[in-house]
Amino acid sequence: MIHCESLRFSYPGDRFSLRIDTLDVESGSAVALIGPSGCGKTTLLNLVAGIRVPEDGEVRVGETNLCTLTEAKRQDFRLRHIGLVPQNFELLDYLTVSENILVPFRISGDGKLPEGAKSRAADLLERAGIAEHADKFPDQISQGERQRVAMCRGLISSPEVILADEPTGNLDPENQDTIVSLLLEEATRIGSTVVMITHEPALERRFDRVVNVLELRKGSGE
Repeated sequence: MIHCESLRFSYPGDRFSLRIDTLDVESGSAVALIGPSGCGKTTLLNLVAGIRVPEDGEVRVGETNLCTLTEAKRQDFRLRHIGLVPQNFELLDYLTVSENILVPFRISGDGKLPEGAKSRAADLLERAGIAEHADKFPDQISQGERQRVAMCRGLISSPEVILADEPTGNLDPENQDTIVSLLLEEATRIGSTVVMITHEPALERRFDRVVNVLELRKGSGE
């Protein structure tokens, strides 16, 4: 499902550079990305999402080489095929919890909600244990509840690929378990491929495979 080859990326004016010879993630599998801070985990996730474009190499999601697409087409591909769960939630303060979950549909295509979208949002909220907060605004719920909202938003379109950037960061163990359980159970149910960044060793056993990004870079001669 995901194939990265000969990736070379650096930020302008920054000494950081990411070099990865190859990374493959099988369809339907769940992979945890680990490694020390600053090793390139988030950068790699952004390359797979098409948010960033490598200076060299290719990133394939399914049969699509994201590096050959324009920015607009990468965004369209991302909205249609990839569910993102950012570390800092990125919820819109002026929308309710339910409205935030439905945002991916509002910014794609003609902006209309597909049939059954509201029912699916309600189901995800129920399974996430936050159905009672559907009509509240982000500043009216806790950090753990906001993270569950972000997770539901990433899952709402039943994406082929789910990319989560340390969604359990700064959460207590109970909330960590709730978030990861929701992610992996829903991914299994809809057949999604999962790549999640984590710093929590206790969560690694929940995944099919653990990839250390620092070791990937060493394999590239870094």
